[in-house]
Amino acid sequence: MKFHKKGFTSLLLFFGFLALIVSGAVLFSSPKGRVAHWTNWTMLGLDKDCWGSIHVNISVLILVASGFHLYFNWKRFWGYVKKNSRWALNLKMELAATASIAALIVLGAALVVPPFSSIMELNSDIQAYWERTSPRAPAPHAEDFRLTRLAKTIGLPVEKIVAVLRQEGFDVKNRSMTVRQIAESRGVAPSDVYEAITKHFKKLKKCGGKRGECQRNQDENEAK
Repeated sequence: MKFHKKGFTSLLLFFGFLALIVSGAVLFSSPKGRVAHWTNWTMLGLDKDCWGSIHVNISVLILVASGFHLYFNWKRFWGYVKKNSRWALNLKMELAATASIAALIVLGAALVVPPFSSIMELNSDIQAYWERTSPRAPAPHAEDFRLTRLAKTIGLPVEKIVAVLRQEGFDVKNRSMTVRQIAESRGVAPSDVYEAITKHFKKLKKCGGKRGECQRNQDENEAK
């Protein structure tokens, strides 16, 4: 059976565009990175980093496939251009209109003005929804904090944090472990690790998501 290169590149472009649309839609509706990483957000079993990788690699695939598609169909493409060049020259109004529309969209998006800004406002609304409904971290990207840094941020002795986490069944080998590493060792989200800590300390329940907001005097953080 003969392998049809032209048909192959056409089908590759088709499925590539489908994958690009899906990955783009998922990324558009996903939370911000700090929320996604803190809560282990996933869509169809894949986290945000995976979807970002898919989107970028599919974009590269489409770029390469488009080059091959043009190469395999160059004679037909060039013949069409030469055959219809006189007809194309008569489309001055259409050319001006399409160029103007494209320029208007680029300029409107760059200046962030309505109605072009509406898409980005929708994206911001979606991200705000995720932030409102997800467990808040004691600081941005707290999942990458070592226990020593987390202890300093929330105003607790690191020894108490280690003891509490071990009591909750987490495998804490040493205080140099990050919140993410502790969470992965048990197959849970970093937010679950922090929740296990807040169960034992009264004041931490009211912590917000801003850096330093959870700092308290050690005397105030007495265990229940």
